[in-house]
Amino acid sequence: MTHMSDSVIFPSIGVELEMPTAHVQTGQTHPVGPFFRNLQQIRELRGQKGELLEYNGRDYGLEFEGGLHSIDNGFNNLESSLGPVPQEADGLNQLHSLINLELKDIYAALDREKAMVINFSEHPDVQISREFYTSVRAPRSIYKYQVGYRGWNHMSGFDAKAQNSPSTEIDLDNAVLGLNCLIGLAPAFIALYANSPFEEGRLTGFKENRLRIWARQMNCSRLPGDRKLHQAPDKPFRNLADYLRWMFGPGTSMWFVSQADHVKNPMDMYLIPNDPPLLNFLRSGPCQGRSFFQNTEKKIVPHIRHLVYHQFTQYTDCRLRYGLNDNGPELGEFMNVLDNNPDKLEEFLKPFINFCYLEGRAAGANYPDAYLTGLDRTEISRSLVVSPGALQYGLLKNLHQTAMLVEKYPWADLLSLRNEAAQNALEGEYNGMKVKDLCRQVVETAAQGLDPDQQWMLDYPLWVLQTEKTGADRALDRIDSMTGSIRERIRKLILERRTVPI
Repeated sequence: MTHMSDSVIFPSIGVELEMPTAHVQTGQTHPVGPFFRNLQQIRELRGQKGELLEYNGRDYGLEFEGGLHSIDNGFNNLESSLGPVPQEADGLNQLHSLINLELKDIYAALDREKAMVINFSEHPDVQISREFYTSVRAPRSIYKYQVGYRGWNHMSGFDAKAQNSPSTEIDLDNAVLGLNCLIGLAPAFIALYANSPFEEGRLTGFKENRLRIWARQMNCSRLPGDRKLHQAPDKPFRNLADYLRWMFGPGTSMWFVSQADHVKNPMDMYLIPNDPPLLNFLRSGPCQGRSFFQNTEKKIVPHIRHLVYHQFTQYTDCRLRYGLNDNGPELGEFMNVLDNNPDKLEEFLKPFINFCYLEGRAAGANYPDAYLTGLDRTEISRSLVVSPGALQYGLLKNLHQTAMLVEKYPWADLLSLRNEAAQNALEGEYNGMKVKDLCRQVVETAAQGLDPDQQWMLDYPLWVLQTEKTGADRALDRIDSMTGSIRERIRKLILERRTVPI
C-alpha cells in the first residue's frame, strides 16, 4: 500500500444525497412532476435564486449557489449535490445544516404533489417495464450511449436505488492511499447503512440489494472492461499511475470523446475506432472519430482533458475525482512521466491540480422516519444523514491509523467481506472475519479523527452497532410482525417509512 505524506489537508467537504420518492397514499414509486418549480418558489421566498434546468418542456433540475437539485437516473430518484463547504472548524456542522435545510425544502415541495421521500435505499416495489423506463429515464444523452453502444442493461436500476455519497477533499499525495482505505473498508459503510432488503414487492435475500445494480447493468456489456471497473482491484493501488493504468490500461475500453464539459449530457459524442484503452488513445496521434448521433466523422486530437473527462467511468465503492488548471499539463509530458517515471506522477501533477477529492459510494440512503425520530435519543435521527460523511471525514483525517487498520487484513478477505456485508450486513462473516467487528473498528478509528464537538455525528452508526439492527433489519422485523401477503406488508411498510424533518 502507498505511504502517507507528512501532512493531510482537507480544504472542503460535500455530499450527494439520493432520495427514492413515493406517492403518499399508495406508496407507489413517484416520478416527480412540478417538483423543481415548487422547490424554486420555496427557495426564492428565502431570497435564494435558482435556475431551472429543462429539456423538451420537462424540468429535471434546479441549480443554485452552493448546490444542485436534480434527479439521478430517473424522475423517481431525487439527487441533491451540496457543497463544497470550506473546511473550517465547524465544516461538518455547516454541512449538517445544509442537509437539514435541503431535506426540509424537498419535503415541502414534494408535499405539493402528494409525494414523499421514503426511508429505503431502493424502492421496495417497482415493476420495471420498457415503457416505464422510457418515461422515467432522466434526459441525459449518456444513457443512450450506455444502452445503444456499450450494451448496458440500464433499466435494471430504475427502482430508485439510492446512496449517500460524501466527498472529502484530500491532497494529491495522500489521495491514492485514502482511496485504497475507503475501498478496503467499504464493507463497514455497506453494512451500517444497509437499507434495501426488498425488490419488486418481494424479499431479495440481501440486506443491501441496491449494490447488485452494477453487475446487472454492466456484465452484459459488449466491452469486457466494463465488467472489471465495477469491482475493486485485486490489490491496493501503489500510486496514482497504478490507479490510472488499472482504470484506463489493458483490458479496458475508452468511452466517447466530447467537446463539452458536460460529459454526462453532451450534445454529441465521437467514437474512437476499435474503442482502445484510453491510455492507448492518449499515446496515439490524431484520428477520425465518428459521431454517435450523426454518423459523421471529425478529426480528434488527444488532449489531457480527455483523461479528466473519463474519471467517472469506474463504479467501485470510491472514486478519486480531480480537476486540472487551464494551463496544463501538456499531454506529452504527462504521458512521459506516467510511462517512464510513474512514482513521480503525483509530484508532476501537483502544480496543475485545481481540486482533488474522494467520493464515497458504499453507503445506502437512510433518512429519519417516524420510528427513528420517536426514539429517546434525539442524536440518532439527527446524526443519521450526516454520519456517512462524518465517518469518511474522520477516517481520512486519521489516515495513518486508518491505513494501519486496512493493513491488518488480507486485501482479498476485505473484498470477500464486502459481499457478505451486502447480503448479511452486520451478521456477515468471511474467513473468520466478522463484518460487525470491522464496523466497530471503523467507527472507533473515525471517531479519533473528529473533534469533540463532532462526535455526536457518529451516534447513528454507534446505535446500529449497539442494537445490531440496520435499516434493513428493522424493516425485516417489522414485516414479520405484520399480516397479509408479502407485497401487502411491504406496501404498508413503505407508508410507515415516510421520511420526516428533524
